[in-house]
Amino acid sequence: MNPFTPEHNLLRESFRKFVEREITPHVKYWEENNICEREVFKKMGEEGFFGVSFPEAYGGSGMDMWAAVVVSEELSKANVGGLAMSLYAHTYLPLPVINAIGTEEQKQNYLKPALKGEKIAALGITEPGAGSDVGGIKTTAEDKGDYYLVNGSKMFITNGTLADFIVLAVRTGEGHKLSLLLFDTNTEGFSAVPVTNKLGMHTSDTGQLFFENCKVPKSALLGEKDFGFYYIMSNFQEERLIASVTGTASAQNNLDRAKQYMHEREAFGRPIAKFQVLRHKIAQMAIKVEACRSLSYRAVSEFIEHGPGAYKIISIAKAYVCEEAFNVANDALQIHGGWGYMEDYGVARSFRDLRLLTVGAGTTEIMHEIISKIEMDEVRHDKQIAKRG
Repeated sequence: MNPFTPEHNLLRESFRKFVEREITPHVKYWEENNICEREVFKKMGEEGFFGVSFPEAYGGSGMDMWAAVVVSEELSKANVGGLAMSLYAHTYLPLPVINAIGTEEQKQNYLKPALKGEKIAALGITEPGAGSDVGGIKTTAEDKGDYYLVNGSKMFITNGTLADFIVLAVRTGEGHKLSLLLFDTNTEGFSAVPVTNKLGMHTSDTGQLFFENCKVPKSALLGEKDFGFYYIMSNFQEERLIASVTGTASAQNNLDRAKQYMHEREAFGRPIAKFQVLRHKIAQMAIKVEACRSLSYRAVSEFIEHGPGAYKIISIAKAYVCEEAFNVANDALQIHGGWGYMEDYGVARSFRDLRLLTVGAGTTEIMHEIISKIEMDEVRHDKQIAKRG
C-alpha cells in the first residue's frame, strides 16, 4: 500500500531538508540540557509544516491526513521524541478541536497564529487524579455572569510552560458535564512549573499548571457548554492516530539501526550479522514493523473516510503499535549489546522515549477496554437482529 501522491513526496523532501537543517544538528545539545526549543515552533510555522492537513483559510495547506503522516515519519528520523511530541501536541491535540467547533473569531485569534508558529498551544486535560478517566476532572469553571472563574490544577501537560494558550477542560456541572475553554496563559492567577524528572522525552516541555481564581471571558467557551466530554472523546482519536503513526516510524528507525550495527560489529572473528539467532531476531522485528505499518496506515485511511467514527481501528492500532514499537526498541537495544545501553547509538534514547506511548493518549489497558466493549456490543447487536428476524 502506497498512499502517497507526488504532492506528498514533495512535502517529504522539503520537510526532510528542514529537519536536517534546523533540528538534527542540535539534538545532542537539546537532549543533554533538557531543552524544548521555542524557535523550532516559529520556524515550523513559517515553513507551513504545522498546517499541512488544516484548511488554507487559516494558513494551512489543505492536504489530507497522509501529509501529517509524512511529517511524523520524517521527524522521527531525528530521534528526538520529546521535541516531536511537543510539536505534535501543539498541532494535533488542541488545534483540531478549534478547527472543528471554534467560532470564526476563535479560529482567527488562536488557530491561525498557532499554525503560523506565532502562538504555542497546549491541551489541558490530565490532572493529578484524573488521566484516562476524563470524567474525574476536578478543575472547575464557575459561571459568574459575564465570565467564568477557573480554579484547579493540571498535570503532565505537554507545552505546559511554553504555551501561549490552552484548550482547557473544566467541570461546569455534575457527571460528564465538562466544557472547553480557550485559556490565555497571561491570565492573572495562572502559573506553571516544569516537570523535569522524566524517564524520557527530555526535549519536550512538560508542566504542572495551577489556576487560582482565573477570570475567563464567556467568549472563550469552545463549542457548547457542558459538551466538553464528548468533544474530548472525539479529539482523542486524532491524538491516538498520531501516536500509532509515530510509533511505527520509530520502530522502523530502530530496525534500521539494528541492521546497520549488525553489519558493523564483529564478534568471534565475523560480523554479528552472520549469527542466525540475531538474523532471526531481525526477522521478528521486521514482521512487527510491517504489522504496525499495516494497522496504522489502515487507521489513517479509515479516519480520512469516517473521521472520529473510525475509533475501533484507531484504538486497535494505538494498542498494538505502541506496545510493539517499544518491543522493537528493546530488541534493537539488545542487539547493540553494551553499546545499546549507552547514548552513542541513539537506541537508549528511543527506548526511553517510546515507553511513554503505551501510557499517553489513553493507556494500552484503556484501549483494550474500549476494544472489548465494541466487540461485545457487536455480539449483542447481532443477537438483537437475529431475534427480530
